[in-house]
Amino acid sequence: MAIRSERSKPASIKDVAALANVSVPTVSRYLNSRERVSEEKRNRIANSIRLLHYRPNPIARALVSERTKLVTLLSTNTTLYGQSQTIRGVEQRAREAGYALNIGVLSGDDRSNLQQSVQSCLDQNPAGVILLNYDQVGNDAYSFLRHDIPLVLVAGDRQEDTCQISMQERQGGYELTQYLLHLGHKTVYHVAIPGGGGGYSRLAGWRSACEDAGVPAPAPIEANWDPECGRQIGRTLGESSDVTAVFAGNDEIGMGVIRGLNDVGRRVPEDVMVAGFDDHPIAKIWNPSLTTIRQDFYQAGMAAFSMVESEIQDVVSGRGRTEGWSRLVEISGKLIVRESTARTR
Repeated sequence: MAIRSERSKPASIKDVAALANVSVPTVSRYLNSRERVSEEKRNRIANSIRLLHYRPNPIARALVSERTKLVTLLSTNTTLYGQSQTIRGVEQRAREAGYALNIGVLSGDDRSNLQQSVQSCLDQNPAGVILLNYDQVGNDAYSFLRHDIPLVLVAGDRQEDTCQISMQERQGGYELTQYLLHLGHKTVYHVAIPGGGGGYSRLAGWRSACEDAGVPAPAPIEANWDPECGRQIGRTLGESSDVTAVFAGNDEIGMGVIRGLNDVGRRVPEDVMVAGFDDHPIAKIWNPSLTTIRQDFYQAGMAAFSMVESEIQDVVSGRGRTEGWSRLVEISGKLIVRESTARTR
């Protein structure tokens, strides 16, 4: 029997039984009560499981252990505004539906550690999984998830065979850049957040808006999640008189950019206009208040849970995977104009 590759169809309990030369009920007994299986057969089954990278179906095991009311949410930095608000929405809807929510924080040091952190969460046998794909680590984690269990992806590039919430970030990036260009700027500089380079990203929207307007798109400036990084970038940008408009990948970085521009004597918005993304609560009380794209992360979290719950019900009812397991729900952002881009030039 051929050993399956990592990206091929997951091995089934029948595959394990065939390779171990035992019956399916024997493998089932091994999985649920190993002492009921002879040592010789235990060794053969264990070896087959290892060779086939077999993972027991979490829904089937959940039904046996009465754990159908557990959903796992996978995320990276849960303290960031977008992630925390999405989690809040998931928690609210899960509580209303009587589900327990397990939050797994992904480690992105390397692919091996990431795979291990994903698998450790799946080993708890959740009935469904919600993955917050707000950065590269989340995107990498997607490749380690099985698609024969209820799964919902929040944000990121479209995955056609998966239930997904689109935050319409490309559209928001396009609208924000277009707004800045319409104020008369020759171009807009973009400070990119980690992992934001996909075709559905705010960076892609910025680049597309520049192309459609026929203006040059300067090389995007990479930032991390620390606002202090934005401050350093602001200082650097402030040394160039050519910089008159900046679109920061999120509000925290945008606020850092404003502080950095001020450090080198550039005024916002008189000398440089700055816009962010997400509508962090501090954005409206910053000095100057920050123009941004408001994203409804809370609604995205509630919608994500409703989608995964629907998939779980498909499995519990015996319908299995349906067309609904590849649905796309789009949640558009809204341009919020504030003082940081006021027309004062």
